[in-house]
Amino acid sequence: MAEATQEEAGVVEAYENLARQVLDRPESIPSAIHNLLLKLAETHPGAVYWIVRKFYQEYLRLYVSDTGYIGIADRYEPDLMYPGDIALYVVPESPQPDDVVQVTFTDKDEVSVYVIHARVIRCNDDRSVQVADTGTGEEYRVVDWNILGKLVRVIPFGSNEWQELFAASGVPKEWVATSVEENIRSVQESEVSGKDEAIAELKRRLGDLV
Repeated sequence: MAEATQEEAGVVEAYENLARQVLDRPESIPSAIHNLLLKLAETHPGAVYWIVRKFYQEYLRLYVSDTGYIGIADRYEPDLMYPGDIALYVVPESPQPDDVVQVTFTDKDEVSVYVIHARVIRCNDDRSVQVADTGTGEEYRVVDWNILGKLVRVIPFGSNEWQELFAASGVPKEWVATSVEENIRSVQESEVSGKDEAIAELKRRLGDLV
């Protein structure tokens, strides 16, 4: 038993050392991780693919297939979706103006990951894409790898199709309920248009969940 414990501790320490080596690289952290994954993919491409999918599923709550994925909305976005809705995405070959896309980026320290919905304004000659946050209207210039997917359909909370897909997703209803509660507080403190209708719908959903 003692030998097994020592072996497990040694594995953990080895991973910690590897992480420190990545963090100590003079290049940016995303590039270091990317290069490490590329090296691992030379001999174990299946393992790299699996762990990337697992990260998306466990950390970002995205359920990825080869050509698209589903997501459980965690925020209210006017004229787009409510928390608890199921969103279907495809991986776009080339985004087009007026597409609604899901964009991911990190903070300046490259620690926290953020995901927003944005509407494509234009595609630039340098292959970057100008987008506007669907919630705030703030504009960003992003590159291809910032775009996770294009929104193609929203399945409303509680519908028959929603019931079937949500049961298969494995997402706990408690997580959705917490998201709805947070959005009720957020919308109450905001000046968003249609505020009263949005709060009423959020409270209805909360009542169905608890």
